[in-house]
Amino acid sequence: MAPKKSSSTPPPSGKAAGARVAGGAKPVPRRGRLAKLSRTASGLVSKAVRAKGFAEAEIVTRWGRIVGPDLARSTVPVRLVFPRGERRGATLHVRAESAFAPVLQQRSGVVIELVNRYLGYAAVTRLEVRHGPITVAKSVAPMEKQPLDAAHKQQLDELIGDSGVDELSPLQAAVKSLGEFVLSEKPKENQ
Repeated sequence: MAPKKSSSTPPPSGKAAGARVAGGAKPVPRRGRLAKLSRTASGLVSKAVRAKGFAEAEIVTRWGRIVGPDLARSTVPVRLVFPRGERRGATLHVRAESAFAPVLQQRSGVVIELVNRYLGYAAVTRLEVRHGPITVAKSVAPMEKQPLDAAHKQQLDELIGDSGVDELSPLQAAVKSLGEFVLSEKPKENQ
């Protein structure tokens, strides 16, 4: 029996020879450069979305752009079902808030047209509306600048070197604006 050869140098990929990443695929060589997160994540997202019947993953990720903000606030695409062996004539299943479902049903032709226009071909021919709750992310109201008192105004002018004679550089103007926002913010009370 021949003795086993031992190697003191690691394989070029930094992993054990023949190592596989999630899903059983072989690792992609990076050649010393960082891999883009969007490229890596799109493969994972696409597989998860395809499992729900969305051959076109962008319908889910860009729903707000496809149908507009008004419809996107009250609707979520659930599933896209194509007839067996076909890439046309699909049924798009959309979940809508109960109060909004009749409005969506009325606008179904417009939604189908918008989705098909985005995809570039007549993929969807039917829209099925399902009633259900929609979880919407909270939107944060933009901050407003409050007028500064004399002490804060003087402190900010000294910080950025504003003598009031010369025009501010774009960087100084940006720092001054940020300072006005920060100094005008009301202190949070302890609860």
